[in-house]
Amino acid sequence: MKITSLEILRVPPSWVWVRVHTDAGLVGLGEPYLENHPDVVIAEVRRLEPFLIGQDPTRVEELWQVMYTSGLGYVGGPVKMSAISGIDMALWDLAGKAAGVPVYQLLGGRTRDRIRMYRATGGGLPWTVEPGDPYRAGKPERTLDPRDPRSYAEAAHILTAEWGFRCLKVHFGPGDGLEVTSQVDQFAARFAAVREGAGPDVDVAVDIHNPHPAIAGQLIDAIAPYRPLFVEEPMPVERVDALVQVAGRTNVPIAAGERWMGKWIFFDALARGALSVLQPDIAHAGGITECKKIAAIGEAAYAKVALHCPLSPLALAASIQLDAVLPNFLVQEHNEVNDSRINGRTVIGAGYFKDPFVLDAEGCVAVPDKPGLGIELDDEGMAKIMAKPWAERRG
Repeated sequence: MKITSLEILRVPPSWVWVRVHTDAGLVGLGEPYLENHPDVVIAEVRRLEPFLIGQDPTRVEELWQVMYTSGLGYVGGPVKMSAISGIDMALWDLAGKAAGVPVYQLLGGRTRDRIRMYRATGGGLPWTVEPGDPYRAGKPERTLDPRDPRSYAEAAHILTAEWGFRCLKVHFGPGDGLEVTSQVDQFAARFAAVREGAGPDVDVAVDIHNPHPAIAGQLIDAIAPYRPLFVEEPMPVERVDALVQVAGRTNVPIAAGERWMGKWIFFDALARGALSVLQPDIAHAGGITECKKIAAIGEAAYAKVALHCPLSPLALAASIQLDAVLPNFLVQEHNEVNDSRINGRTVIGAGYFKDPFVLDAEGCVAVPDKPGLGIELDDEGMAKIMAKPWAERRG
C-alpha cells in the first residue's frame, strides 16, 4: 500500500481535515488545523505532501521523522507541528484500517473501555447548535447574569443533573494585568458556586487563561479550599520558569501544555516539577505518535494526561483512541459546539459520524472498536454540513 495524494477538506464551521489516499483504496482522516491560522497550515500540508507520496502509510514513526526533519533544520513550531499532527492522525487511521483493528490495538491495547469527558461551563446556560453551525449561532432559552455566582451554580447543575457530565471546567479571563487583584474574591465565589451547583460527586477544574503570575498565585490561593481537580495555565505560555514559580507555592494540581509543541518542552516542565497534569493537543503537539511519547514522559513524573481538544469531533476521535491506551489518563476535553441533545441524551459528533459518541450515566463515552480511528462519516449529515459557510475563525 502506497500513499497517492493528500486531499484538504474545509469542514464547517471552521475545521480543516485531510484525507490521505492510497493505491489500495483505503483513506485515512486527520485534522491539520491551527485555530485562526488555517491557510498557513494547509500550505504546510502541501509542502509535506511530496515527502509522503509513494510511501507506505503504515510506517508511521518513520514518516513522522521525515516530516519533522524536513525543511533544512527548521523543526517544531505551531504551523509545522499542526500539519504533522493532522497527517499523523490520518496515517494511524490508515494503519488501523489496513490491519483491520482500532488504533488503540496498535498502540498496545486498551487500559479502559470508556473515556471520562469534561465540559466547559461559566455564567451562562448551555445550549446546542445544528451540526456545522458555529457555537455563537445558538442562543439559550433565557439569559443569566454572568456576574452572579448563582448563574454559575445553575449552569453547573444543568450540565450535571440534566446533561450527564460528571466533570466540569470553569473558565475565567482575568487578563494579564495586576489591577484584577480586586476581583480575585469574585472569581473564587464563582468557582465555589460551580462546585455547589455540580454537587459533591463531580470534579471541577478551572482554566484561568494565562494571567500575570502574581495574580495566578492569588487566584490559586483563593480557589484552593474548594479542591479544584486542576488549575490550568496559571502563567504566560512563553516561559516554563514562570510556571515553575507558580507551581512551587501550591499543592493544587497545575495543568498546562495546550500550546506546547513536541515532547521537549514537556520534558523540561516535568523535570522542573512544574506540572501535575499534561495537556498536549493532539492536533498541534505532534499527533498520536508524539502525544503517546509525551504521556510516557509524564507517567515517569507521576503526571496525568488530559488531552486538549477544542476542535472538531475528528480530533476528539483521535484523542479517544490514545486515551484508551494511556495508564495515566485523567479526563478528556471536547468542544461544546459538537454537543447535541437527542432523546434526552448528550451526543458528541452528531451529523459528522454515523455513530457519534454518547455520554453515559457516569459521564463517559465508549471507546469505539471499528478499525482505524473507530469512526465512519455520516454521508448524509456531512453533505448538509459541507453546504454551510466555513470561516477561518474557530467555531
